[in-house]
Amino acid sequence: MNLSNERKLQFTAIILAAFALIAAVAITLAIQPQETYAHEKALAFQSVEQIRYAKKTVWLLKTADQAADKTIQVKKSRKLQITGVSKNGWSQVTHQGKLYYVETRHLSKDNGYLVVIDAGHQKKGNSKTEPIGPGAKQKKAKVASGATGNHTRIPEYKLTLKMAKKLEKELKARGYQVKMVRTKHNVNMSNSQRAELANHAGADVFIRIHANSSASSSVSGALTISPTKNNKYCKKIYKKCNSLSKCVLAEFCKATGAKNRGVMYTDTMSGINWSKVPVTIMEMGFLSNKKEDKKMNKSAAYQKRMTKGMANGIDKYLKRD
Repeated sequence: MNLSNERKLQFTAIILAAFALIAAVAITLAIQPQETYAHEKALAFQSVEQIRYAKKTVWLLKTADQAADKTIQVKKSRKLQITGVSKNGWSQVTHQGKLYYVETRHLSKDNGYLVVIDAGHQKKGNSKTEPIGPGAKQKKAKVASGATGNHTRIPEYKLTLKMAKKLEKELKARGYQVKMVRTKHNVNMSNSQRAELANHAGADVFIRIHANSSASSSVSGALTISPTKNNKYCKKIYKKCNSLSKCVLAEFCKATGAKNRGVMYTDTMSGINWSKVPVTIMEMGFLSNKKEDKKMNKSAAYQKRMTKGMANGIDKYLKRD
């Protein structure tokens, strides 16, 4: 091969290599924007206004990336304000005026807790008897007729249902799932049946709403009722019942200003003895006391405070406060 031909071949090789390099660069430039666009499209957030709750303790991140810096820890069941969602499984969170990110799979439409509310009594009591607890020989009336306001003449069963419905609304607004034992007056449900309903539902909290009465019209104040530590029917739930009773009473009295009469411990309540889930009886006040009768039955503002107090107590018990 002469020198001229060798140079021609070298020149051709250089030209081909240059074309190959140009083609490679062109392909890279053509593909990269598409990949970047697809990634940006996946991270695009659609504006929304949602309330969601943490399924477990999670971290809010600075960017929508699992490797991003962790900034704020959010405990289970805490409420989050969602302002954007993406197709690749991320949610945009607005917290204290700043934007953060969390994987959508860690969020829920409810806070993960179920509360069963029992509006005490019913239109007509049932004097037929039932055992006070599983396997008990001692029996008592299936359900009493309840007290009546000395001043307003409004029966307890009407007040308790009104307050149960208000509490249901408040708890749902806080993300709770709520199940009502009764939603009308004309029912026939024994105390053991009410407890069994809460057991079957798997309630995290079973709150039984009542109002008190006394032979003395001067007696006033609120109390809750819990089983004793020696209750043979409630050994497994005693500590939780005690804690629930204390939390609900403390927050109720804080919200309403009612006299705190403390937690009453007894093992004679069928609705408690048949329970397998944390339970308390909330005695909101005395219908035999004119002032409390009027406030509980006639004051919308006081009813609102009672509702808030019970809901705050449940939050506190479940460590959501």
